Amino acid sequence: MNEFENDSTEIAETNGSSAQIGLALLSAAFCIFLFSQISNLGQNASSMKWQGENLNRQIQSLTGAEKNAQDLIKQREATVQQTQQVQERYTSLLTDVIELAETDPDAKSVVEKYKISRQKPASNPSAVAPVNGATTP
Repeated sequence: MNEFENDSTEIAETNGSSAQIGLALLSAAFCIFLFSQISNLGQNASSMKWQGENLNRQIQSLTGAEKNAQDLIKQREATVQQTQQVQERYTSLLTDVIELAETDPDAKSVVEKYKISRQKPASNPSAVAPVNGATTP
């Protein structure tokens, strides 16, 4: 019977050591898992910091571009006004030439040579031709 008790004691000691080894391996795996999670969080934090800095640079760039665009608009307003004045002068000049062409043969030859004519006023937007051949009532 002594032999039987010795065998069961050895089995219990073997089971206890294998349980401790298993627990140690499980603990080591859990530590590795936690370390990898902490490392991953550090990398994510640095990535978020980089994205934040990049976003700030983009905001500054867009703010500068918007300011430049507003400055260009202000600079070009004078050019637009000058262009409108020139267009009005040419329109009045050509209108005078067309009116003069009714009585002056030289003006009439200029009008015919350069095919100067008055533009018809733009048609009413509601009177635009229907789409797809449909008729209006």
